[in-house]
Amino acid sequence: MVRGMKRCRLRALRSLVVVVALVAGSAGGAQGIVDPRYEAVLADLLSTPEGLAFLEAYRAIRRDYLGSIESAELLNEAIRGMVEGMDDPYVRYLDVDALAADLRAARDPNVVVAAAMGDVGYLRLTSFDSERSGERFAAELETLLALGIGSLVVDLRGNAGGLILGGLQVLDLFLSDIVLGYRETRFGQIPLGFANSRSVGLPVAVLVDRDTASTAEIVAGALQSKGRARLYGEVTAGKGVGQSTIPLSNGGELRLVTFAWSLPDGRNIDGWGLTPDVPVRDGHVPADVAELLAAAATSELDPVLAAALRDLRRLVGGVGSGTLVSASPAPVAVDVGAADEPDE
Repeated sequence: MVRGMKRCRLRALRSLVVVVALVAGSAGGAQGIVDPRYEAVLADLLSTPEGLAFLEAYRAIRRDYLGSIESAELLNEAIRGMVEGMDDPYVRYLDVDALAADLRAARDPNVVVAAAMGDVGYLRLTSFDSERSGERFAAELETLLALGIGSLVVDLRGNAGGLILGGLQVLDLFLSDIVLGYRETRFGQIPLGFANSRSVGLPVAVLVDRDTASTAEIVAGALQSKGRARLYGEVTAGKGVGQSTIPLSNGGELRLVTFAWSLPDGRNIDGWGLTPDVPVRDGHVPADVAELLAAAATSELDPVLAAALRDLRRLVGGVGSGTLVSASPAPVAVDVGAADEPDE
């Protein structure tokens, strides 16, 4: 668990374990608990006035109201209440129905937009939710390199993050460093990274905005801290913690904050975000190749993209007329698995 988590959060989680055990156990309540870990938690709750009141309230509700309220509904509301009491915007509880809806939404096709603007390539990645996000990004980059691009725009605007593996796979395409960042838990700091001696060396500009978060910030921040790319746009969201997904026996799922992450230079940007090298506001993110064509031709439509293109073309000698040749004739669909923040 992230260092510094309040003790009340720990108590809430212990209470959650007891609630799950009581609901899953026999009608006798505590008598249904046989696991010594539950007995220890129960003893801990009984040792405090708050814990005792919690158990008394739960038993009263179970005894007097379960004739009209299903046990599963009581469990769901109890867990939701404890998660809300933790006051952590990134901890989430999904009951069976909410989890099913979340998985359906996550499987909707994501879009990777790939295009070549003269000798400047463009890749937009909207999410890292898919286990294939890094693979898809690499395939589209390979296509652009075959077209002879000399520099690249990576658009991470609106990318709220996802699986950290996809982010590391993207970084591995551009960085040959072994350490691409650090994962910090209560057990210590763990370096994250791959080592790619054949990383791509062309100039890179990364577009970010206030909705660029989590794994997308890991990618943008690592490239910036290593001097590998300049950032264009707005200060990012500042989500420097990640969640682990914990399946529950009732079919639901708890997404619990369990670690913080740091950039290769040691910075943790939680609550601060990344500051762009070139601040630009009011950028319009192209939704597809057609909008990208228009934005590249008229700088007023997307000032952020225009600033990046201007700098990249200066670096490569001003080549490229601004005409786009799509590396993907239509938006490329990505199969998305279960959404999960960086565990990620």
